[in-house]
Amino acid sequence: MNNRSSSPSSKEKLFKSAAALFATKGYREVSVREIANHANVNSALVGYYFRGKEALFNEVYRAHTVPLSQERMKRLAEATRGGRKPSVEEILKAWLFPWLLGQDERGENALHLQFMANISAERWKHTKKTVSYLKPTFAAFISAFQKCLPYLSKETLMWRLQFVTGAVAFGLRVPNALLGFSQGHCDPRDLEATLAQILPYAAAGFCAPEVSGRAARFGARGSTPKRSVRK
Repeated sequence: MNNRSSSPSSKEKLFKSAAALFATKGYREVSVREIANHANVNSALVGYYFRGKEALFNEVYRAHTVPLSQERMKRLAEATRGGRKPSVEEILKAWLFPWLLGQDERGENALHLQFMANISAERWKHTKKTVSYLKPTFAAFISAFQKCLPYLSKETLMWRLQFVTGAVAFGLRVPNALLGFSQGHCDPRDLEATLAQILPYAAAGFCAPEVSGRAARFGARGSTPKRSVRK
């Protein structure tokens, strides 16, 4: 019986190896040769199939983020169907749930979470070309938050959504400290527990008053907070 048709192609092997290595080591730390060795194929095939490491990274990034974005929009649409006004927690759940739990059925959850949690500032320059298709999703969620929290500025909501996403990413990337301090009772790898804990915490943060006065201008270009001087 010929099983060649069911075996992965060299392109598929490279893609899967790149996804695994980028997820665990990041972008800069992974070489084309390492990807090829991991896939057990010739390194020249990275250029042949993907035109180089950056284009390969962009394909891996797109493969993880497009389905995530689509699922988020689907859940937001369900929460707002018929003009319904969802709660802050419901909007947050529509944002976080697909990220934390949406990949389980395909058995790719661990890799997906590792990859997404490891997209850091160091690799942002390699992803910014691919995020144009994500902007409508981000804008839709900010708009939904604005309807719930009209006393908050758009910029403040952007900050807070970034903080929530960062908090989850950090918990997924660095679970050992909490595991150790809690003697195993608090496990960020338990995704249902993570979601249950982050929702009320994040909702409370979103509903906090608008930052006002000089503190609100610290993020503006050219503005720097003054340091207090001890006398």
